[in-house]
Amino acid sequence: MGDPVTDPAPDGIDEGRRLIRLGGDKGLSLADRLAERFHRLTWRTPLHTLRLKGRYPLKLIAVPEDPILGDIARGTMLLEGVLSFRGEARDIETLDLSKPHPKPFAEYLQSFAWLRDLSTVATRARGAPIAEYLMGLWLTAHADTQGGIAWRPDMWGRRILAWTAHAPLILSSSDQIYRSKVLNALAKGALHLDRTADKAPAGAPRIAAWCGVVAAGLLIPGGEPRQAFGEAGLLRALGTGLFDDGGSVSRSPAMLLDSIQLLTLLQESYAARSAELPETVAVTLTRMVAALLGVAHADRGLSSWQGGGPASETQVAAVIEASGVRTRPLRQARDWGYQRLAAGTAVLIVDAAPPPIARL
Repeated sequence: MGDPVTDPAPDGIDEGRRLIRLGGDKGLSLADRLAERFHRLTWRTPLHTLRLKGRYPLKLIAVPEDPILGDIARGTMLLEGVLSFRGEARDIETLDLSKPHPKPFAEYLQSFAWLRDLSTVATRARGAPIAEYLMGLWLTAHADTQGGIAWRPDMWGRRILAWTAHAPLILSSSDQIYRSKVLNALAKGALHLDRTADKAPAGAPRIAAWCGVVAAGLLIPGGEPRQAFGEAGLLRALGTGLFDDGGSVSRSPAMLLDSIQLLTLLQESYAARSAELPETVAVTLTRMVAALLGVAHADRGLSSWQGGGPASETQVAAVIEASGVRTRPLRQARDWGYQRLAAGTAVLIVDAAPPPIARL
C-alpha cells in the first residue's frame, strides 16, 4: 500500500461570509521603517563586527542532502565556466563579486543556489574546483565586509542551507586555511542571523532567515540553544508569512513554492541528525503543499500570479516529491483567496481575494 494521502484542513467559505483582507494595507509604520533602517546601518559599524567575534567550528556535525534536482542547463554552463540566470551570464574567470549585478542574478549568485545546479551535472571531482573557486571569490569580497545584499538575513539563511547541503563541493580542498575561512564565515553568518533574522521581510525571506538559524543550530557544534531559539523564530515567521490555510500572505504561488523548498531543505538538516521537523512545522508544510496544489493547473504547473513567474510541472513536482507530503489540492481557500474548480481534465482557478498588503 502507498503512503496515505493527507487531507488539508476543511475548505470552503461559510455562507454569508466573504473574503476580506485583515490588518489594513498600510504596511510598516514610519517608526518601524526608521527602526529597520537604523538596524541595517549598524551592520557597518564596529559594534556589529564585535558581535560577530567568537569561537568558530572546525567541522560540521553532519551533512544533509539536497533532495531537489537543479537546472541541468545552468549546471552545464557552469562546467563551461559561465554562471547564468534569467538571461544574465557571466564568465566566472572575470566575475567581480564586489560590483553590483541585476537583482535576480545577484540573489542567485549570493544565495549559492547555483551549487544545486552544479551538483546535478557534476561529480565531486569535477564540480569542487569550480565551487571552491567561486567560494574563494565570495570570501575575498564579502567574508569580512558586512553590508549589502551579501549580508541580507534571507541571503545568509539560504547560503547556510546551500553550504551545508553541498559541503562536499565547497570543503573538499586539502587547504586547511581555505577550509577554516569557509567554516569561520559560516559561523559568522549564523551569529549575524541570530540578531537579524526577524528583520527580513515577512514571507519567504524571513522564513529563509530562520531556516538558516535552525540549520546552523543542528549542524554546527554546540548549537542546541540556537536550535531552540531558531525553532521559536521559525514558528513566528510561518505565522506572519502564511495564512492559516497554508497560503502565502504575499498571495504569490511562486513565493509559496520557494517557502516549501526552504522547509524541505531544513527537513533534510533534521534528517541528517536523525530527527524530524517539529510537528507544528510539519503540519504547516502539509497545508502549504495543499494550497500550492490548489493553484496548479491540470498539468501541475503554475502560471503567473501576484508578481510571481510561472513554474513548470517538473519544478513543482520535484519540490513536492522532495517535501514528502502527499495531500489533495485546496479547492476553496478561506484566506489564500484562490478558488479551484475541476471537472475531468479542465481546471478553473480564480483569484477571488483582495491584493496583498502594500508592504509585508
